[in-house]
Amino acid sequence: MGQTARRTQAPQPAVRTPRLRLVETPPARAPRTSSSTKGRARARAQEARVRSLFTAFVAVFCCAIALGGARVTLTARAAEYSLSESKLLAEIKQERVAVDQLEVDRSALSTPSRIADIASASMSMGTPRSVKYITTSDLWGPGAAQSSAGPATQSGTQGALERVVGAVVDLSAGEAQSLLVGDLGLAGSR
Repeated sequence: MGQTARRTQAPQPAVRTPRLRLVETPPARAPRTSSSTKGRARARAQEARVRSLFTAFVAVFCCAIALGGARVTLTARAAEYSLSESKLLAEIKQERVAVDQLEVDRSALSTPSRIADIASASMSMGTPRSVKYITTSDLWGPGAAQSSAGPATQSGTQGALERVVGAVVDLSAGEAQSLLVGDLGLAGSR
């Protein structure tokens, strides 16, 4: 049987054409008319308004952030100071209670009847004919410091005598205080 005839051809390469094309510049514009100038002026005015609105918004936003931060800072400091004030008031109240207690103790320990009882019980002393009280503020007050400060007005014997008397008074005051406090002072230190 017969076969049909075939024609064999070699494939031909495709023709390449350059892909570059010529770009033409647009023709020069005609002089602007008044309507296009008005439109452009409107656009510029609208752009300026929008820009000023945006600037105002940013400024108000920054002020709000600054004021909010300042308010939070002030509120936190006020709370901190309030807490420290309440702690300080509590400490002041405790110290006032302690001062009041010390005043009560002082008045109780310095009553003349108590001193007389201690003197008669522990030192076998009797009731004196006259009583004189000496306080350390009288001995070492501002007037006493000025009178003992002038060595030119006092002789050396008087200055030495005053020092000896002062030492004896200090020693007696210390002993009297330890007798007055007695067991109460020892119990307080335990």
